[in-house]
Amino acid sequence: MQIHSRFRPFLILLSLVTASCSTVWPEYERPPLELPTEPAKPLSIDRQWWKAFEDPTLNTLVDEALLHNWDLAKAAANVAEARAAVASAKSLLSPRVDGVINASSSQRQLTLGSKEFDDVVSTGAVGAAVNWEIDLWDRIRQMNDAALARFAASEHARNATTLSISTLVADTWFQLRVLDAKLLVTRAAAANSKSVTDLEFRRWKAQVGTELAYIQSLAEYKATEARVPVFEEAVSQTELALKLLVGRSPRAIGEPVPRPSLQKLRGEDLPEGSMPTVPQTPREVDSILLLRRPDVASAELLLVAAHADVNSARAEFYPRLTLSLLAGFVASTSGAISGMPLFWEAGAGLVGPIFDGGLVQSKVDAAEARRQKALAHYQYTVSLAFRDAYQALVQLDASDRQFKSIKEELDVRKRSIVLAEKSYDAGRTSKFEVLSETVKALNSALLLADARFNQLAARSQYYKALGGGF
Repeated sequence: MQIHSRFRPFLILLSLVTASCSTVWPEYERPPLELPTEPAKPLSIDRQWWKAFEDPTLNTLVDEALLHNWDLAKAAANVAEARAAVASAKSLLSPRVDGVINASSSQRQLTLGSKEFDDVVSTGAVGAAVNWEIDLWDRIRQMNDAALARFAASEHARNATTLSISTLVADTWFQLRVLDAKLLVTRAAAANSKSVTDLEFRRWKAQVGTELAYIQSLAEYKATEARVPVFEEAVSQTELALKLLVGRSPRAIGEPVPRPSLQKLRGEDLPEGSMPTVPQTPREVDSILLLRRPDVASAELLLVAAHADVNSARAEFYPRLTLSLLAGFVASTSGAISGMPLFWEAGAGLVGPIFDGGLVQSKVDAAEARRQKALAHYQYTVSLAFRDAYQALVQLDASDRQFKSIKEELDVRKRSIVLAEKSYDAGRTSKFEVLSETVKALNSALLLADARFNQLAARSQYYKALGGGF
């Protein structure tokens, strides 16, 4: 097959440049990490870890938050932006075709022999222009790889936001239920204290008691009663925070959060029923799970993107080969052109830097600096993940031991109340002694409620520390 002579220079140039393309950019390798020994049995976390607390209302609230939370909406927008960046980088691998419409008028004074021409010539053209940069040195492919890595990182960042929101909703819900319990305990204690105060008042007036016993009882009643509005405000504030987390509208933010009513008290213990279950959790750290944690995975993908950016910047030291084609139809008022003949123009350009004042090198240095920053961020995030996991284990153990100790103390306080009642019935002590022991038991019950919250929150933090199943 004969090759037209006009194409030979172009084909020779393309063959020489293609034959010289032997640059191989270094592939990404995960930085070496000193990780602890893996557990004998790999851990597994359910992505809907909050269901382990066996609380239907909590399940509903988390589902609502994952649909309407504003931070998640922003994270989803970041993912959409990164997806568009991938499409933009990918488009550079394909030829670009543009429609071209051109119109012009010109006037030139010409002298041919003894005649002068001063005509206006109008010309119009319509066609298409094709431009395509041949990715000789994988510059565009590296840009595409960086965009893909950032897109994946944005998805992991959204997962990290999902995990943070679900954990925050769970902890806020636990706090609300514990405050409900503390409010109920305090109201019951205030009612009991009031009945004792009324009794001491009647005994004083009947001259079988003393004014001192009445005043002491009244002081304890007022002190207990003063706690009620404090807990009521805390309940309202926590409820408002929960509504904001789940993305309630301004119109619905004033409506109460529906929740099961706590059942009656048994003595000074915590209210029965409708409290979240304290799930059993493993007491181990799994490195594989932690490296899959959303924030760790996102940090590593940003490091992958930075590595590709360095390769792309270095590729700018090499020449770029661009192919172009312009074709269409032209019409003119000039007598030299009749009708609308077809025209085309093809070309190839090879452009490479000779002197740029250090511009390309500065881009490489900046990309390398960003890579070092991404590396430091990744290593820090890995360390943070292990710190969170070990800290969660400490919190699990401490919260369980704390709850056990306070529960034992409360049992002793309840026994002390029984003995004080017997002593009062025998006439050996005043009713104030019974009230005093009751107040001590109230304080222990409030501490027990806080200890229960610590148990629940320690488990939600443990699930979060291990990545929440992502």
